Amino acid sequence: MVKTIKTIILICILVYSVSITCMAKEYSNFSQLIENSKKIDNSKITLKGEAIGECMNRGEYSWVNISDGSTAMGIWIKSKQVQSIKTFGKYGYKGDIVKINGTFNRECKEHGGDMDIHASTVEIIDAGCRVKVSISGNKKCVALVLVLVTLGLSYIYIKH
Repeated sequence: MVKTIKTIILICILVYSVSITCMAKEYSNFSQLIENSKKIDNSKITLKGEAIGECMNRGEYSWVNISDGSTAMGIWIKSKQVQSIKTFGKYGYKGDIVKINGTFNRECKEHGGDMDIHASTVEIIDAGCRVKVSISGNKKCVALVLVLVTLGLSYIYIKH
């Protein structure tokens, strides 16, 4: 009976310690991630952000950048997993919002000492889309004036 109780207590302690270790802290503000980089180096984390730029394929793995709106973070991810990301943010497009689980590296030895995350899972939270970019009236007016000035100067140059 005593041996059974000790075994149950040992199992409970083991399950508790594994669950604490496996819980990944979630970040959607990458500045906090950078500020706490010494504390969380080599730990499991979860990041949420917009996939931006484009995928940089390196064979079996690829680089993807995700942004929180002010800071971007490099993600080292299996090329098969990248295929789930359909839209990357750039001019005229809002990228997929992704949730990345992985290991945070303050100074990744594998990648020349750069800060990165080695992803274990990728989940699309919100699909990206094309966005209409409107041009203000002031910009249109300035563009028209510059075109007219250029044409005028070209005419003067050609005539003389």
